[in-house]
Amino acid sequence: MILAKVEKKVVSTAKLKNLPHVTYYTCTPLSGFAKSDESILALDSVSAREGDTVLILGEGTGTREVFNQNSVSVPAQMTIVGIVDEIEWWNEKS
Repeated sequence: MILAKVEKKVVSTAKLKNLPHVTYYTCTPLSGFAKSDESILALDSVSAREGDTVLILGEGTGTREVFNQNSVSVPAQMTIVGIVDEIEWWNEKS
C-alpha cells in the first residue's frame, strides 16, 4: 500500500479493451511510502479528485478484484482504493 497525492487526470484517446473504463490519475507518493519519488499512474476506484491524499494498492490481483474482472487479465497494477481523511503520526518510545 502506498500513500500518495493525486496530481492530474490522465486522458487517452485509445485504450486497451481489458482496461476498466474509469478515470486514471498520476499520483506522487508521500515521503517514505515508495521506493522512488516518481509519479505513479493509477486507476481510480473511489472517485478521487486532484489534490486528494489517497491509498494506492500496488498489485495486479487486487486490481482485478476491485474491478470485479477476475476472469479477465487487467494490464494494470496500481489502483486507488481509498481517500485519506486524516493522517496522524506517533512515535513509540521504548
